[in-house]
Amino acid sequence: MRLISSSFFVIALFSAFGIRHSSWTAQPQSTRLSLYLLSHRIGQEQSETTTTADGSVLRSHFEYLDRGTTVALDSTLAYAPDFTPLSFESHGKSYRYFSVDASVPVASKAPASFTLEGVAPIAAQGLLVRYWLAHGRPASIRLVPSGDEITVREVRDPLIGIDARRGPLREFTIDGLAWGRQRLWLVPARGTAEGEARNELTVAAAVTTVGVLGFEALAPSLDLLRVDTLIEASTNARLRELSAEARATPPLQRDTFALTNGRLIDATGGPAIEHATVIVRDGRIAATGPSDTTSVPRGVPVVDVSGKTILPGLWDMHAHVGLAEWGPVYLASGVTTARDMGGEFAVVTALRDAWRDGRTIGPRLLLAGLVDGPGPGSFGHVTAANPDEARAAVQKYKDAGFQQMKLYTLLDRPTAAAVIDAAHAAGMTVTGHIPTGLTMREVVGMGMDHIAHLTVRDAPGSDALRDTIAFLKAHGTVIDPTLSWNELLGRSPETPIESFQPGIRHAAAPLQRLIAGANGGTVTPQQAHDRLARSLQIVKALHEAGIPIVAGTDKGVPGVSVAREIELYVDAGLSPIDAIRAATAVPARVMGLASDSGTIAPGLRADLIVVDGNPLERIADIRNVRLVAANGRLYDATRLWSAGGFRP
Repeated sequence: MRLISSSFFVIALFSAFGIRHSSWTAQPQSTRLSLYLLSHRIGQEQSETTTTADGSVLRSHFEYLDRGTTVALDSTLAYAPDFTPLSFESHGKSYRYFSVDASVPVASKAPASFTLEGVAPIAAQGLLVRYWLAHGRPASIRLVPSGDEITVREVRDPLIGIDARRGPLREFTIDGLAWGRQRLWLVPARGTAEGEARNELTVAAAVTTVGVLGFEALAPSLDLLRVDTLIEASTNARLRELSAEARATPPLQRDTFALTNGRLIDATGGPAIEHATVIVRDGRIAATGPSDTTSVPRGVPVVDVSGKTILPGLWDMHAHVGLAEWGPVYLASGVTTARDMGGEFAVVTALRDAWRDGRTIGPRLLLAGLVDGPGPGSFGHVTAANPDEARAAVQKYKDAGFQQMKLYTLLDRPTAAAVIDAAHAAGMTVTGHIPTGLTMREVVGMGMDHIAHLTVRDAPGSDALRDTIAFLKAHGTVIDPTLSWNELLGRSPETPIESFQPGIRHAAAPLQRLIAGANGGTVTPQQAHDRLARSLQIVKALHEAGIPIVAGTDKGVPGVSVAREIELYVDAGLSPIDAIRAATAVPARVMGLASDSGTIAPGLRADLIVVDGNPLERIADIRNVRLVAANGRLYDATRLWSAGGFRP
């Protein structure tokens, strides 16, 4: 982007925004932020502010490279000397699937209101904080054009304290701008005393999200700060906050209780048991069976679930967990185990430990360690250019307790082979994408155990498909097709998301708007239907041949998309019980945990859900989660939605 410096253009721009050109115009002030996705430096935000005595204009160009795709957003925010917005324009994308198209030619200037859409530009978040400070720190601020209410708070003890060039940093949190809490650090623009006196603060660092993935920004003056150090500190701070907040959402029962008079679908493949009892003791299933023959021991708390259905907790086998808020949202959706498929190392390990230890609310988290080839288009910060680096990456993840390795697209053949061999030697399995220079058959032949997404491209019913299926079956390959994510990305703009994903109503308002921007562009409803139907036929053929299918969602509606994935398997022709098993028993088996969870049987971990209705007769009832037990802690789903910032 060519930044604006012409005084003639500035005068015209101020006129367009209704700002009178003063007798003086300050020299434009430029700032730059380095942008990071999954701790990998991928681009920058360049901003320029032109100021007169009557107002200012911030123009920002936000741009990064995500796996070979350029993502760019151009924004202009005009504001008065007290930071009251006068107008706002923002057009482009904040993530490769999600568009931003906001236009507010004349802002309302209403009290406690600010004009911004989404997390970018980051520099505008800095102006939002300065507005909050200049206007007496209002309890909430209404965003325009969305109408959302957000809150800003200043943190008393900043996680990072000093900018080496400009002095002490001030830390702020923002809730409501995106799903989850954002963190922002501001620094005096002109030296400590003068900058503080004038409230001339600029953004030094930010920890935020984009496309529900972890996203960070650092000013050049903080380039010596390791971004993963900032991420780790921010995550731990949020977990401490949520630990206190979790006390407001205590479990209904803890470790020992009985569910009685419900319909039991234990996911073993056997018939449902009507009017069943499930007894939990010390976090494990102690007994199951018909209520009239399964006695509840004296002193065990009883929860009557008459008219409802008891099932094992669901699994999401393709997650990208970037926020602590995922924890209660997952449980509210019925997901008690998730496999992260390439999150920020410090985030996913901290969340895994906090959820496991019960310090905050969340599911069991299994981890697949992402490794890509080097270069500007690589995904994540762990890369390997040769077999030695591949083995080192595997060791890093193994030492941190990861269960799997995840291959990505830029790995070459020798490096991919080294990842697979080292993972197997370490007792880990391998999942992920097919590297660009390899075919599916080649990488499966090298030992890849699972494949992410539906990479089978043969025509339904063809000899080629039958041959591919025979090859996969011979190698015991597991597929997580992420149909719900493909459906969302491939939908026609004419098709409302609510028509196939009613669970989006739970999502926080900014996340709903973000997801609403994802679609297949010019695709028609019929074309989208036909493409999805083809994928459904392939999934049915894979399942009928005995290829393990496991439910995964990628970056759909957090938690909620698991139910849609299960529904799509039924649409493909799987029986309801087989679709349910794809999100319960089958994932447990392929992850080597069938003796611990995935079904409801004595001795297994007490991961259970209770839903209204009967999913064997109407698979959509899998959405109607009312109670969820995670490792023996029984929660009310309604309260969990709210704890995660979603709507009940």
